[in-house]
Amino acid sequence: RYLGDWLDRPLAEITRAECLDRHRHVTEAHGGTSANRVMRTLRACWNSAQARYAELPNNPIARNGNGRRFPWNRTRRKRQPIPWADLPAWADRVDALENPIRRDWQWFVLLTGLRSEDARTIRWEHVNFEAGTLHRPKPKGGEDRAFTVPLSGHVLAILKRRKANNPVEFGYDDRGWVWPTWSRDGRVVHMQNPTQSEYYEDEDGNKRKRAVLPSPHRLRDTFASAANEAGVGLLTIKVLMNHVLSESDVTEGYIRPSEEHLRQAQESITAFLLDKANRKPEVVQEAAS
Repeated sequence: RYLGDWLDRPLAEITRAECLDRHRHVTEAHGGTSANRVMRTLRACWNSAQARYAELPNNPIARNGNGRRFPWNRTRRKRQPIPWADLPAWADRVDALENPIRRDWQWFVLLTGLRSEDARTIRWEHVNFEAGTLHRPKPKGGEDRAFTVPLSGHVLAILKRRKANNPVEFGYDDRGWVWPTWSRDGRVVHMQNPTQSEYYEDEDGNKRKRAVLPSPHRLRDTFASAANEAGVGLLTIKVLMNHVLSESDVTEGYIRPSEEHLRQAQESITAFLLDKANRKPEVVQEAAS
């Protein structure tokens, strides 16, 4: 998308001046965050190659010989939880979605705080209905950051509904994906694009597209805010959201919350969010086979 015209070039030919120019171009065309991400990805590829081929020149995106760092764009992480007064309207928009799989997925992300990719790539073997837990084998950070968390009863009810209804509502074998969809080449894959959009006409009569629901990361922000206001401790929130625990805090390094404690925290967060959304918890049915 951004470096396609470089694909056939030897890595050693790419210069710092070209990287600076491309970073500037992507910034102007697609924004500072995208430009930074492109160059950091290229930097990581270069570092991996350099570990194998010592003759490769110095990474042009690292500090140069004069000690000058790469001129990254200054960006600020968005922290935009859904205001509690707006949560009932969000719930109404979600419940109005035609696709039942996408309806359930939106609720699932809100009530678990999972990252988008973690939520979209769940397979049935990752869900333990008997234990009431979810395992993520390769989250952000790779296999070393794998984690298992208990789920609230309401979230388990959502998953059990998917287990029972996917074959009917999806109209095909879900191939083991909790949130199945079709790829462009006709294969059954996990949900690829979670964005919910609609078309509208602007003042000039041009057809445009706009999002009708917040991004999944805004739901993650909302989960964290709900956990805090529901009285869940900061360390417990970190564990539930798979954030890295502080290496500088000796006490924090000793603490490992029990599964029962985490389950109680999940129940508290779910109850808080459902209350703010003016929704009632679902009754957990018999465990899915």
